[in-house]
Amino acid sequence: MAQSRRKCHCSVPYCSNNKQMHPFLSFHNFPSEDGLRARWVTPIRRDECAMFRILCGSTCVCSLHFDNEEIYSSQKGLRRLKWGVAPSRFVWNDWGRSQQGKMFQIIFKNVLKS
Repeated sequence: MAQSRRKCHCSVPYCSNNKQMHPFLSFHNFPSEDGLRARWVTPIRRDECAMFRILCGSTCVCSLHFDNEEIYSSQKGLRRLKWGVAPSRFVWNDWGRSQQGKMFQIIFKNVLKS
């Protein structure tokens, strides 16, 4: 699988995924609509300030923080989010502990495909 030139790192605390190391994951920009953006910022436990700024094209959340039902493939094969969804899978809500083994299985399976 070709590596992306887009330098995108997941903005969720304790998540070190980035597009270069995990090209099989999709990375989703924060929404521009204020209400929906707040529904993303609050659950990831970040506040916009000098230390964290949401920039178009570089501030992203990786697909591991969304349910599979919330992601679809476009006609061009791009992975997109359904409108109005917000990230909900985090280490602090026990998703990380219960799904850690499953996540590594997914990563390993995708690495073998490339």
